[in-house]
Amino acid sequence: PLRNRAYKWFVPREIYPNATYPPYCGGPGYVLSGDLALRVFAVAQTLPLINMEDAFVGICLHALGVTVTDPPAGTFNMYRLEYDKCRFSRLV
Repeated sequence: PLRNRAYKWFVPREIYPNATYPPYCGGPGYVLSGDLALRVFAVAQTLPLINMEDAFVGICLHALGVTVTDPPAGTFNMYRLEYDKCRFSRLV
C-alpha cells in the first residue's frame, strides 16, 4: 500500500495496516462464480474500504480463504483486436 498522502492510491495504516496486499486479480476483468460473488459482496460489507477495487477484491478473497488463479494464456489481452465473431466468442 502507498502510505504517502501525495499519491492518488494512498491508503492510511488505520484503514489497511498490513505491509502488502494479498494476491489479487488486476487488469481488465476477472471471473467469479455467482456464489463466490455473493460471498465477496457479503464480506466486503465487513471490511474497511480502500480506493483500489482490484486490491479490495483481493482482500475480500483473502478474508474468505479463496486463492487467486491465473487466467488461461491470452484470455485478457490489453490491446485492441479487430472484431471477429469466432475470436470474440472464445474470449471468456
